[in-house]
Amino acid sequence: MPSGIRLQQLIQNQHKEILAREQNNDKFIHLYDIGAYWVAFERSACRLSGLFSESELTLFRVPGCVEYVVMASVPADEAEGCLGEYILLHDGIYRKVWLEHSLPTGDYRHWHEMAVRSFLL
Repeated sequence: MPSGIRLQQLIQNQHKEILAREQNNDKFIHLYDIGAYWVAFERSACRLSGLFSESELTLFRVPGCVEYVVMASVPADEAEGCLGEYILLHDGIYRKVWLEHSLPTGDYRHWHEMAVRSFLL
């Protein structure tokens, strides 16, 4: 199945769980395998984009969320090569990677604001 369709299904079917995972996430990168890419959302996207300067950012809206959701994507082979040894949990398309340093809320908020601004201006 093409990555775009996998992504669409992931967002439609799991956006509530994904956003709940990200709400107070400061130690992990939650990744989702959509075939050719691994994607991360919100706080995990912030961390992923910090590790992969070539990551692509995307904005979208989901029901019940007043702000834009920011997603970062990286090619699967690059992500596997860099993060493969740090995966704590591998459950189907979902992977959980622990990072030693926490993500300060202020850093995340600033990153989110800049990501949204860069798309809307």
